[in-house]
Amino acid sequence: MQVHASTEPGLVAVAISGRFDAHGIDRFDREVIDLISAEHAHVIIDLADVEFMDSSALAGLVRALKATVAHHGSVTLVAVSDAARIILELTRLDAVFATAPSMADARARVLTAA
Repeated sequence: MQVHASTEPGLVAVAISGRFDAHGIDRFDREVIDLISAEHAHVIIDLADVEFMDSSALAGLVRALKATVAHHGSVTLVAVSDAARIILELTRLDAVFATAPSMADARARVLTAA
C-alpha cells in the first residue's frame, strides 16, 4: 500500500493505492490520522487506485472520521474504486462518508462549507 498525505490550509489531502488492509493500517494512522488537528480538520481521501480493502481499512476510515468530527471537520472519499465501493456498500458505510468525483470537487465543497 502506498499512502501520500499532504496538508493544505484547513485540510489533509490523501491518495491511497494498492491493498488498503491490515498490513498498511499502521502507516495510514501515522501518515493521516496523526495529521488531523484543528488547523487540518477536513480530510479528503482519494481511493481511485485501491485494489482491495478489508475491515482494518474500514476501521481506519472510521478513526479518521472520529478525529475530524472532534475538530468540527469531515472526511470525503474521492473517486472510490470498485473494490472500495463494494465493501463500503456491504457495510453500509457508504451512507456515512461524503463522496466526490474528484479531488478538485472535494476541495471546493470542503472549503466552501468551512
